[in-house]
Amino acid sequence: MASSISKTFDLLAQSRNSHAVNALILALDVEDPEIREQAVFALLQQQSSRGLVEVIRRYATHSAGIRKLLETHSNALDAAIRQCLQHGNRELQYAGLEFVRITCDFKQIPSIISLFENKRLVNHQPDLTSQTLRYLVGRLYEYFLNPSVDSVYSRAFLKNAKEIRRDNLNAIVAATEHLQEFDRPEEIMESLLILGKVDDPAIRKVLWSSNEDIRRLVEQVLKQSKHIGVMQLICDFTEVNYPNAKVLEAISTRDDPEFIAHLLRWLPEKPTELQQTNFRQMEQVIWLRADRQDFSRIPQVLQVALIRLISLLNLDVTSKKQAQKWMLQHGTPAAKEAAIDMLRKMDTAEVTEMVLESLDSEDPIQQAWATCQLRAQHVPDAMNLLINKIDSPVEEVREAARQELSSFDVEYVLEHFEEFHPQVCPSVGKLLQKLNPRCIVDLSRAMAHPLRKRRIQAARCAYALKLHDQVAPALAALLEDADDLVRRTSAEILATVSSSTARQALATLVNDANTRIREIAAKALQRPLTQEQPDGNQVEGTNET
Repeated sequence: MASSISKTFDLLAQSRNSHAVNALILALDVEDPEIREQAVFALLQQQSSRGLVEVIRRYATHSAGIRKLLETHSNALDAAIRQCLQHGNRELQYAGLEFVRITCDFKQIPSIISLFENKRLVNHQPDLTSQTLRYLVGRLYEYFLNPSVDSVYSRAFLKNAKEIRRDNLNAIVAATEHLQEFDRPEEIMESLLILGKVDDPAIRKVLWSSNEDIRRLVEQVLKQSKHIGVMQLICDFTEVNYPNAKVLEAISTRDDPEFIAHLLRWLPEKPTELQQTNFRQMEQVIWLRADRQDFSRIPQVLQVALIRLISLLNLDVTSKKQAQKWMLQHGTPAAKEAAIDMLRKMDTAEVTEMVLESLDSEDPIQQAWATCQLRAQHVPDAMNLLINKIDSPVEEVREAARQELSSFDVEYVLEHFEEFHPQVCPSVGKLLQKLNPRCIVDLSRAMAHPLRKRRIQAARCAYALKLHDQVAPALAALLEDADDLVRRTSAEILATVSSSTARQALATLVNDANTRIREIAAKALQRPLTQEQPDGNQVEGTNET
């Protein structure tokens, strides 16, 4: 039986009699799915427009097998689809649009655009037509994205993709020449800007060579469209010589979150010289004005890009400073670093103020960042502040303080203590003891160094750090040094220590061969035991000449 039916459909497919088409159309409505499928296949072979129109009319009721068959033979349906779209009634147009959408038949984009002409949408499917056009244009745009870019579509191979894009661009730009006759002209213009590139003749034509109404419509779409293709076209114009003024104006005036996010995600880490030149032409970006800034809505991952953008633009100083201040106070650690590295013109006092404000923040991340900036930004009393942060209840802050102070060992301090402010030196001494309980032993060993300069340096360092009373035994050992300057330095420092051990050590110098050393010892022994030499007195012998 099946073989007989197959032979019958083969004969009907080859027949050019109109009654054969009628019979096949009737077979589309029988209950047997196999017969319906063979009828569809026969009509595809017949290539009868009337028969294929009826196939499309019934698209919603077809089985999955028939739909798959139609999708694989979509080229054979081109003429029938155009007839459904342009000349069919409401039912046929709906079926045609649905078929085009499901099969992604990009060749039908011009036919869909023609539906917008001469008010033809009024009695048909205006919303469905718009949705189908946007879907097809979006899918076609996706084929030209970098494969590494995330896409909501599955980008299968599209044969002759460049030719399809070119043909559709030509059809759309031809429609723009009499756009006043079209419904929803903004959607047609948006389709053109989505598919177009900066070097396409179609794009250059509507931007530079069209009439005032068209240019006004282009400007509207550039400033309002949230499609990634339009927003990317705007960004791409920063990479060409003499970009269109309306494109740069769109960057300056758009403040919608979608465009701001796209601009920041796209912004290159290292803009070309041409991009830098084009960005410098923009003296104002509306959402970056001092009175419009609201960076709380910027995702944290885009804050570094935001600082990069601000550094590229020719903004007024007030807006730049306010943006930097917000970022230093509320930005991520990476954004704070970018704000400091890329915007160096800010006053040092203001940076110090921001660091101190962040140091008192309730946000642990801001506290930790500020802790890391104390030394880098030369904040006054940084040492004391760092020492205090060692005992912070916040783990991130304690760790930041430890990292900042990790280089502060005895060797480092011996090399740099002369650079410290005198008021900071006692804090450094406390820090050394807190970070390294063996610092007193290390200082004592340094005083026994073979080099005279090193021995003197260690003694002077202990005195500057107010640790000299704890290294008194090592200082006492220096009193037996053969070098006069070493003995004199040690004597002057021990003279400031009010202890019996220091007195006993100084007593050995009353008969020293050096007159100045004998005078220092005698003067120290004359003072009462509890009287300590004031901190402000200069240890005279510590400056080697």
